Amino acid sequence: MRITGGTLRGRSLRTVSGHSVRPTSDKVRQALFNILGDRIEGARVLDVFAGSGSVGLDALSRGAAHTTFVERDHRALKVIHENVEALEVAEHATVRRFDIVRHPEKLRDPAGPFDLVFLDPPYRLTRAVGPGSELGRLLELLWTGDLADRDGIVVLEHDRRASIAEDWKSFELDQQRTYGDTVLSFLKCRES
Repeated sequence: MRITGGTLRGRSLRTVSGHSVRPTSDKVRQALFNILGDRIEGARVLDVFAGSGSVGLDALSRGAAHTTFVERDHRALKVIHENVEALEVAEHATVRRFDIVRHPEKLRDPAGPFDLVFLDPPYRLTRAVGPGSELGRLLELLWTGDLADRDGIVVLEHDRRASIAEDWKSFELDQQRTYGDTVLSFLKCRES
């Protein structure tokens, strides 16, 4: 696995061994950042269920101002720290360990809301994403709790068989892109 663009393009990334973490492929990351375009420049990024940190690190390589990585798996956290150090981006990165599904309130950041939020949860959490589901409550909180900027984008990576509800209070599905079995759903805040 490598950084797919920006100043660190081509640099290798360590990954987590085993099946507990499913890294976002280089192809999907490349597509994600092509879609986001200039929005990444200077952005404050939140990489949730970060795994090896590949999405957040690719964002830093492409000009993001700061990335906060959230992960609960201790092996994945070790890999994120190693990747941050190897790429020499520690001054632009914060790595936090907690279970985001159980404690989403810990996302609050004194620097304010995030411009870009990327969520790559275990696919079991994305089977049916609706307002009452665990992941649905987290998605709603991103805007109702002022964690995501009102003009920001939340990108949810999920299996193509997942069903995403359309009756959200605080946000709406803007677009979806499919890459094999992987779908990127781009969510934006509803106009009030």
